[in-house]
Amino acid sequence: MSEYETVKQRSVLKAKALAEASQLNTGGWGCRNTRRGNIYIMIALTLMLLHILLLPLYIYLTWHHKYWSKRGLITAKPLTLLGTYPGLLTRKRNLVVEVQHIYNKYKGKHRAVGVFVTREPQILVLDPQLAHEILVRNFRCFKDSLTSSYMQHAKWDKYAKRNPFWASGDTWRRLRSDAQAGLSANRLKRGYAIWEQSGRKLTNYMAERLSNYPLETRDLCFRYTADVMCDFIWGIDAGTLTQHSGEPNKVQQMASKWTSYAFYMISVFMASMMAPFSRLLLRLRFYPKDTDEFFSNLTKESIDLRLKTGEEVQRVDYLSHLLKLRDEKNASHDDLVGHALTVMLDGYDTTGSALLHTLYYLSEFPAVQQKLRMELRNNTENDKSLSYDRICQLPYLEQVVYESLRLSSLIPQYTKICTETTFIQLSEDKRLQVEKGMTIMIPNYQFHHDPKYFPEPEAFKPERFDNGEHLKLIQQGILLPFSDGPRICMGMRLALLTIKSALFHILNNYQIVRSKRKIVTDGDSGFGVVLQGDINLEYRRFVQ
Repeated sequence: MSEYETVKQRSVLKAKALAEASQLNTGGWGCRNTRRGNIYIMIALTLMLLHILLLPLYIYLTWHHKYWSKRGLITAKPLTLLGTYPGLLTRKRNLVVEVQHIYNKYKGKHRAVGVFVTREPQILVLDPQLAHEILVRNFRCFKDSLTSSYMQHAKWDKYAKRNPFWASGDTWRRLRSDAQAGLSANRLKRGYAIWEQSGRKLTNYMAERLSNYPLETRDLCFRYTADVMCDFIWGIDAGTLTQHSGEPNKVQQMASKWTSYAFYMISVFMASMMAPFSRLLLRLRFYPKDTDEFFSNLTKESIDLRLKTGEEVQRVDYLSHLLKLRDEKNASHDDLVGHALTVMLDGYDTTGSALLHTLYYLSEFPAVQQKLRMELRNNTENDKSLSYDRICQLPYLEQVVYESLRLSSLIPQYTKICTETTFIQLSEDKRLQVEKGMTIMIPNYQFHHDPKYFPEPEAFKPERFDNGEHLKLIQQGILLPFSDGPRICMGMRLALLTIKSALFHILNNYQIVRSKRKIVTDGDSGFGVVLQGDINLEYRRFVQ
């Protein structure tokens, strides 16, 4: 073999070896690339599968989001799952705060705006005149409240469904007629001695526990409203103002549990609008079972005692009205308990909270407190009392109470249900058809704190209601502490009398001074913005 052939052979062998080596190397990288490619394909397939699985849910949650734009109503952009008010589900932000954000953005530009509660469309009213139309002038098309729609899913609540607050349609009208007859101005006037007696017990209770030290006022107010309501509704002394303060009071405990549970469950029912069937599955109810039993027994024992003592003719209170319903309309025991709890709902918790806020504002504004004290003292009779007619007619007392109700706005919004298809006027040349079943929210808290209607809205200024101005504002849909129209708060007279009577007795005997301890005024994660925690105020007794 020649040298040339030898070199050529070596070159061929070397090239062959390099090719084999290259093929081996390429094969290794290819395996790794193949494995990595398979991972990418798996991830892509997984994401695609998730997308396919979640797409129906996304469509379910968002297919309504163009509901209002298709009908020509401006829409406040909702979140996919949480709707316009995410705080309803997250519980991280108060509903008042969320409504305020939308109200500030659209007020003055539109009469109403479309919103979504989770995925359900709703109308948010921005114009008080429109609120007045819904509550009063067009009431026949908005007879029911949102709470009345919940009763179809609270079938086990035998006392809630006997309360006009939860009722709808003809049932609401019948229940309200039966219950309200026992709260007439004439009946309250004839039973006014109950309020005078509770007022004296209140000041005596305070005198036993005061030495110019702060007094926790939330407990004080609820002790007072519990005493008044138990005397008026059941004709009994609840013991909240007579028993030793260190002893737990059963009536007050059960009343507080009952009302707090009911208001909490309203938020639960509202948050479950996306899956209303869950209310039936969970057997949700508004009143706890143990409070049902407690107030049922209390009503039975009170009736037995009244019939035994023979006071059913002489004593004018709500229990005498219940006996009349039993005799004249064959009302059952459960009907009577339902009516009793109807009055308790109006007269205990919300009235106690309203009194608490009024005392707090008076401690913050001593000039207002002194002006009110002078009006009360100038109208006090020789026996240091104030007649029913006079306490209802004192102008500055009325102004102070309504200014407190405006500022606190304990019921911050009213939500009505369209019961008959109708139209609302959005502008001079545009109107919106509102379908039966649609809900409409009236944000009275926002009206009450709008500087357009109330200059310096966060200031406590009863003078803004001089010359009966609050009555004019109510007729304009601007001031709505008790709502308005046929469904106005049934216990309005009862609440006003209870608050005014307490203020008369306290201010005639004490100067209210704010404690140095910090008082939290921020709202919780529920529906309102109210005083939180202990409210420690000083009550300095006047030397008689």
